[in-house]
Amino acid sequence: MKNNFQIRAFLFIILFALILAGCGNEYEAKIQLEHASTKSQLDALGNALDRKDLINIKLVDIYARKLANLKPELKPVSRALAKDATREGSLYKGLNDRLAKVNLKPENKQEYIRSLESLTSVYAGSDKTVFNDSLLDLINTMADLSDGQLARVSIPKNENTAHVKGEKVTPGSYLVGNPVYGSYRQDSNGNSFWHWYGQYAFFSSMFNGSRYNNGPIYYDRWNSTPRYSYYNDYGRSGYGSRTDRSYTSGQNKKMRNSGISPAKPKKQYGSVQGRKRMSTYSQQNKNINNNMGKKYGSGGSGPRHSGIDSGKRSSSLFSKSSGKSSVSKPAKRTSGFFSNSRSSSSRSSFSRGGK
Repeated sequence: MKNNFQIRAFLFIILFALILAGCGNEYEAKIQLEHASTKSQLDALGNALDRKDLINIKLVDIYARKLANLKPELKPVSRALAKDATREGSLYKGLNDRLAKVNLKPENKQEYIRSLESLTSVYAGSDKTVFNDSLLDLINTMADLSDGQLARVSIPKNENTAHVKGEKVTPGSYLVGNPVYGSYRQDSNGNSFWHWYGQYAFFSSMFNGSRYNNGPIYYDRWNSTPRYSYYNDYGRSGYGSRTDRSYTSGQNKKMRNSGISPAKPKKQYGSVQGRKRMSTYSQQNKNINNNMGKKYGSGGSGPRHSGIDSGKRSSSLFSKSSGKSSVSKPAKRTSGFFSNSRSSSSRSSFSRGGK
């Protein structure tokens, strides 16, 4: 009787081990935890959008209504931009689409690192403070389209921001480069120009007329001029994929080789807390790539980062800050890569006057 029980127990253990082996590997288990944490934060952002908890959502709505009243012909534009501050908008849907494309069953270290990099990027973009800052591009697009009747936010009044070098105002200025709005394509001469996606084609149709420039937005002319754009200056790590970042790096190299210097990002666009967070998220992805060839630490739950204890967060990203919060706290990571820290968001760029 006892021997039969021992045999059945042994067979159960073997069967359980085989089931576990069939379900995945150590890489898959780790990436599943990171995916669950990222999805939790993205869902929390969606709920915040539904409740209009972020202060810049309210500004988008106000500007959209005012722009439609000031310029009835731009009502379709204002309506489309207002939608992008909701769960149904391109910004939020873009994050969900990228999350859905993450490889959740990496079979080796390289695949695991790529998946972790993608999840870190989506996690950054779904940070409520970061997403709140990203809405500045919508607000300032409508401000420029109002011919100065609506004030820019987080931008000095005397800055000329919305133009291609040597030309006039460019509709959609702040959105150029963001992959949820369009993509760069090549003309017959091999030059890269910006192509708006279908639902934003109204920006292309606005090129004709005395008020706007008449030609395509070429990469080198656009990116050689210093300008304010949240995506281009800060948000690329959160709202662009690895492919997008690689494309930008390659185009900037071509510019330098032809004697044209890419413009340096503006340093005072968006909230201080949002800039700090994006800087840290960018460093985390850099650390992930730098450690592609390094071995895992024996006690960590992720790749060992140089100079970083695998049991702690890689920075003081979510350190305490004073003042009331206009954006709620981001969700905690489940793995050691992001564990053991609390979060507190700073005031928005609008409430702080852009500083």
